[in-house]
Amino acid sequence: MERLPAIDLGLMSEHLAAHEGELCKLNMYFAIANSSQLKNILKLQSNVMYAHVLVMLALINPYHQQPVKLPSMDNTHSDQNVKHSTATKNDKWIATEAHTSAKSMANDNFISALMMQDQHVRDIHVEMALQQLKIQENYEDFLKNMGWTFVPYTTSEEQLNTYYHFQQLFNR
Repeated sequence: MERLPAIDLGLMSEHLAAHEGELCKLNMYFAIANSSQLKNILKLQSNVMYAHVLVMLALINPYHQQPVKLPSMDNTHSDQNVKHSTATKNDKWIATEAHTSAKSMANDNFISALMMQDQHVRDIHVEMALQQLKIQENYEDFLKNMGWTFVPYTTSEEQLNTYYHFQQLFNR
């Protein structure tokens, strides 16, 4: 690998420090969670984040010679041997917080990619962001299936007022 721009190294150093805490938190959540579906998502997120750690370490290592590629989420299987069980109250807050963490990680990876100078490092971080987005969607599906989400909607009148305002603003 060729030498990295300082900003890329700095951003990945920051990410690696954050990943240590996130991985420990996910392991704690896995131990507390009851729902087998939630445990599978937590395990998937943990496996994906550990794969991200290995990729960043390879990108940082100046002596690493092989091409660095982010494994697909299909190659970071969650443990299918999790015993089937139902959700509890703890599962709600675990899923809600883990969802927020996945969203934050996706955002951090994407924003960092925008600042990175090395094209390969940038592309990998965009892929990492997309993987975290997929995990975020898994949590959303779980929360929705459990009836633990609420999405407020606007009225048609509010939407039309907004539409007319901007249509007039941009009307040429």
